Amino acid sequence: MNCPQHEDVSAYIDDMLEPAERQQFAAHAQACPLCRARMDDLLALRQAMRELPSPTLGFDLAARLGPQLNRGKARSRPARAFWIDWGAPGLAAAVSLAAGAWIGGMLIGGGVALAPPATMVRVFDPVPPGGLCAAAELCRTPKGLR
Repeated sequence: MNCPQHEDVSAYIDDMLEPAERQQFAAHAQACPLCRARMDDLLALRQAMRELPSPTLGFDLAARLGPQLNRGKARSRPARAFWIDWGAPGLAAAVSLAAGAWIGGMLIGGGVALAPPATMVRVFDPVPPGGLCAAAELCRTPKGLR
């Protein structure tokens, strides 16, 4: 059997494995010095953590903060604070929605869209490699410049 992962060794020590997995690991740990060393390290770490002192504040934090927290709950805000807090953002949202609806209506059919002339679109035709002109009618030289 291959050695189990570190998490599995920790789960064995914490008694978090299923009974069948626990028996299989116990049998493996009896024959494997590497797994026994891992277990000893984790057990030593567990014992060192338990021996750490538990810090104390030296005063009652709830007694100090309780009146301040209760004072904040008792204070109510006036009704006009609602309009001050939400009036400007609400107005901005309404204007944004109205502008979006107006622009969308123009795109859907509120206005007449004119297609560009075909000669103007010829500029976007593919140009062969080495070609100097995108469209022949754009490259003709006027009669006076020949």
